Amino acid sequence: MAQSKLTDLKLLSFGQRPPNMPRTQIREEKYLDIINQFAVGLLSQSTIQETLWSVIDNVVSKLDFYDCAIYLLDDDKQNLIQVASQAYKNKETKVTNAALIKMGTGIVGKVAIEKKARITSDTSSSEDYIPDDQWRFSEITIPIIHENELIGIIDSEHPDKDFFQPIHLNILTTIASMVAIKIVQARHLENLAAREKSFDLIYSSTNDLIFLIAVEPNDEFRCVSANRAYLELTKKKKNEVVDKTIHEIWDEERANTILGYFRQAIKTKKPITYQITFGSGKSQTIVETKLTPVFDQRGKCTNLSGISRDITAAETTRNELNQEREKYQMLFSQANDAIFILKDDIIIECNDRTLEVFGRERKDLIGFRPCELSPEIQPDGQLSDREMETDNFQWLHTKGDGSFFTVDVTLSEFSFGDGQYVQAIMRDITDRIEAENVLRASEERYRSIFENSLDGIYKSTPEGKFVEVSPALVKMLGYDSEEELLAIDIKKELYFSEQDRFKHSNQYRLRKKDGNEIWVEDHGFYQYDKSGNKIFHHGILRDVTTQNQKQEELQNLLSMTSDQNKRLQNFAHIVSHNIRSHSANLTSLVSFMETTQIEAEKEKMFQMLKSSTGQLEETIMNLNEIITVNQNLNKPVEKRNLLIETEKTIQVLAGEIHENQVDIILDIPSDLEVSIIPAYLDSILLNLISNAIKYRRPNILPEVKINATTSDGLVKIIISDNGLGIDMDIHRNKIFGMYKTFHANEDARGFGLYITKNQIEAMKGRIEVDSEVEHGTTFTIFFDEER
Repeated sequence: MAQSKLTDLKLLSFGQRPPNMPRTQIREEKYLDIINQFAVGLLSQSTIQETLWSVIDNVVSKLDFYDCAIYLLDDDKQNLIQVASQAYKNKETKVTNAALIKMGTGIVGKVAIEKKARITSDTSSSEDYIPDDQWRFSEITIPIIHENELIGIIDSEHPDKDFFQPIHLNILTTIASMVAIKIVQARHLENLAAREKSFDLIYSSTNDLIFLIAVEPNDEFRCVSANRAYLELTKKKKNEVVDKTIHEIWDEERANTILGYFRQAIKTKKPITYQITFGSGKSQTIVETKLTPVFDQRGKCTNLSGISRDITAAETTRNELNQEREKYQMLFSQANDAIFILKDDIIIECNDRTLEVFGRERKDLIGFRPCELSPEIQPDGQLSDREMETDNFQWLHTKGDGSFFTVDVTLSEFSFGDGQYVQAIMRDITDRIEAENVLRASEERYRSIFENSLDGIYKSTPEGKFVEVSPALVKMLGYDSEEELLAIDIKKELYFSEQDRFKHSNQYRLRKKDGNEIWVEDHGFYQYDKSGNKIFHHGILRDVTTQNQKQEELQNLLSMTSDQNKRLQNFAHIVSHNIRSHSANLTSLVSFMETTQIEAEKEKMFQMLKSSTGQLEETIMNLNEIITVNQNLNKPVEKRNLLIETEKTIQVLAGEIHENQVDIILDIPSDLEVSIIPAYLDSILLNLISNAIKYRRPNILPEVKINATTSDGLVKIIISDNGLGIDMDIHRNKIFGMYKTFHANEDARGFGLYITKNQIEAMKGRIEVDSEVEHGTTFTIFFDEER
């Protein structure tokens, strides 16, 4: 990018910074905390890309930088390629397109050459500064270095002068050191994985002879592994080699020769190379072996690994070509392409450029077939070990580090002496092919996911039209074809209400083609153009209708269980409270019978006692009925005559009514029936009437009025007294609470009104209360007449 003058920039962009963006002030005591946060963030990253984005995100967010970019040095060490960048965090923009800066160009390029961090406090006075989209007045640039080798650059700019401080320099320098280590580790792991994969492939498919020998304590050497090529060349079966000693595999002379090489490798503690000849005459085979000793931590040799290859043809051809070597040496040394010379498909010579292109030493090329330097299968799906039908083609080879590269190959045959040879000229086109493959693979992966996903995938416009829909989405919404779904208006035909989308997080209702409802869970994102306008929405829809139904069923079950628990607890209170009321009445009657001397009074009390015991028996039966009702919530309620039920309750309380001279006034139609659970109604009337008696005013004859009417489908029962009353201003919200009492009555337990309210609500009714201190209390109960 060319250097721009400050006066060429638009005034509107001069020195601007995002609104509310604070100038960074980092205290020294927070230095270690920030470094620690960066270190923790880097620990969880495994790839180079993850590491770089972690640094970018943390620099912008934790240091409040305007932007941050990271460049990595390319393989030729000539250019810095931008691999990650992010603008100020409120903009939420990330960039991955690879901007390129030549070494030595601009501030970034100069720092890369110098390998020294730099703060540029005022870019307008710097000759090195190259503006991008607008002029920014300060810049901090930190080299990423490992063992004095430049890996890349961390760079940030800011619209204000003097923004970056020495503390920023210290932090980013420390971060750059950590990043360098992570990048080196990641590259090492990538290379290690590739090498491991390459070794497995080579071991199973290579034509090289590979074997592993275990060194045993008794100076015996036992073969523990041998590959296919080893068994084929030695013409031995696996059970004749594996787990056998050298003396068991070979005759005495050959075994002693081999053992000599073994002992030499152990003694020198270095790999050695030796040759052994098999057969004789024209059937003679020359095998070259590289033997490597393996030592444990105590320095004791535990294994010997060997790689052998048939170099018969190579040796023969090399001898024949020695006389002509000088003729071709100049061609080999000056050619910019890799060149093989092959005889019978065996590499017998190569130029120096070949060593660079293949990343191998000469001994790792000579004597091999080209297919042995290649993966087993070529990108076109055919075997590498095949005869080529053309003289010009593309081929995939393997470098010494296990990585792959693609070459254009041109073959030409020539004769020398009495032999036929082939010259292969190879030009590396890896970068071009890799770029094409990455794009193609990305498209194929996306298409595979799109076509086979069980969830519905779509792409739509802001106006409400589908652009792409997956087969799963077509099926989910009940349409017959992709074309049919693409033709609909999303807002009009798919939504019951567009506002539904914003009510329940990422779940909302959709209308299927047949009009039925479906609940979906939507995960997606918007795609924006360069101006920041929404152009598409990409999303994945998952059908959660069944899931929601199961959730609702579970909630209903929980509610039913909770209701059952409440009913069980309520029943326990009913038993306690009602039996206690009957007991009190019986005790009162017995007391009267003991104190009165008048036979007529005793007879009257006896009749009341008899009536009360009968009512007690009925109450117990009704309580038993409650158990039955709670065991079967679907059992219908019973219609009972309200007047008769009320009179029964009054008979139960006859002793207390007589003792306290209570005036009971009934105004209930004789034919009025109410649908209730008898035990509940008995408990409700018993509790409210007994409370009216219990909380009577001293020196005033107690009076209890009970009347009932029907209106608008409701039965209204009113029970009022002239007793002590309740202060509604204080106790209005407590009246029906458990254990709530409102008078200094030592017998009060605070259960009655709580039980009464729950019983009424269990029968789908409701209760209201009105009271005034020293004027009495009125309870009004409502029941559905049609229930």
